Amino acid sequence: MVNRNIIEEIIFTGKVLYEEKLVNSHAGNISVREGDYLYITKTGKMLGFLKEEDIIKLPIYKETEEDKIASSELIVHRAIYRNSDFNAIIHAHPLYATTLTFFLDKEFTPIDNEGKLFIGSVPIIDVENASGSLELADALVNTIRKTGSEVYLVKKHGSFVCSKNLNYALKLTSDLEFCGKIYYLVKIKDRLINL
Repeated sequence: MVNRNIIEEIIFTGKVLYEEKLVNSHAGNISVREGDYLYITKTGKMLGFLKEEDIIKLPIYKETEEDKIASSELIVHRAIYRNSDFNAIIHAHPLYATTLTFFLDKEFTPIDNEGKLFIGSVPIIDVENASGSLELADALVNTIRKTGSEVYLVKKHGSFVCSKNLNYALKLTSDLEFCGKIYYLVKIKDRLINL
């Protein structure tokens, strides 16, 4: 049985991510847990224009033939659900926040008040194979266990935001990019003034 409410929520979330420029046309993925299953966007789909058939329901604890049509990050989503109590995951490519990973090593700490309040320090994960790999899945799970954070950046790749519900994961993804933009603009201005 397919949960239409979850599908509608994923479609809405994809549209907001695209409109806020948190993903480019065919990038990013979204999932929601329902018991021992997850709903996840299919590979190569445009998050800003999702239809019901662009979302697939799969088991969390076993692989299936249909896995090959799911997002290439399925392995990461499954690993997080298997090892946490999160119910929603957004993988996005926020421009400013991702840019910061080229210059920062271990973490990104927002400098604005809202960022300090809602985001806190964001771990930056550095792996050789950053896209849809077991290496990334293991690194994220290990970092989740250590920090308990909901927000993560993957060096030169993008963000993973995990939360109890999809709406809050969307809020945190948007917050992350806003904080990244402020940080970037302030630091660039400081650099220009001090030249």
